[in-house]
Amino acid sequence: MTATGNGLLSQVETVLKQRYDKGEADRVRVPSTAHAARTSERVDQLVLPDNQRSRMPLTKDKFIIKENPHLVQWERETRKFLRRLSPVHGHRVAAVMIYEWATGIRVADLMAEGGSAGADLRKINQILTFYFGKSYMTYICGRKIPKAYKVPVGWYVKRHRPQTLTLWAEYQQGTLNP
Repeated sequence: MTATGNGLLSQVETVLKQRYDKGEADRVRVPSTAHAARTSERVDQLVLPDNQRSRMPLTKDKFIIKENPHLVQWERETRKFLRRLSPVHGHRVAAVMIYEWATGIRVADLMAEGGSAGADLRKINQILTFYFGKSYMTYICGRKIPKAYKVPVGWYVKRHRPQTLTLWAEYQQGTLNP
């Protein structure tokens, strides 16, 4: 551009800045005779400064749901189990392992007695699928495991948010993983 073109652009910028500058707009206002609004001393004493307030409460519509308490409890137990795994090695885990570890009841013995742990195992599998994705069939110590999940090396449960919103609130506050 020519020197004349640059000069014209700078003049236009100067005019626009003067027109839309907030400080300039405040000086042009008509003076007001209204008094400043009164403040409440009681509220001023009660209200915390902005930097000392806690997190905002959960207010989204998606948080207003009734969660399955069994799923919440099994996720808590699953996270305890996963927390005890060493991140130095890769692992293969299954819902049966977590169920037997948490309850002390062998699934094979339970089925021999005519009982069933199907509902609990489905909840645990749902949680493991959330954390690790698709399951696969494998053999662990000669035992056929139809739904096993791979825990990669360096995986920490405390770095992953929970599936259930009840535990998610504790996770956000930092109280879920002691």
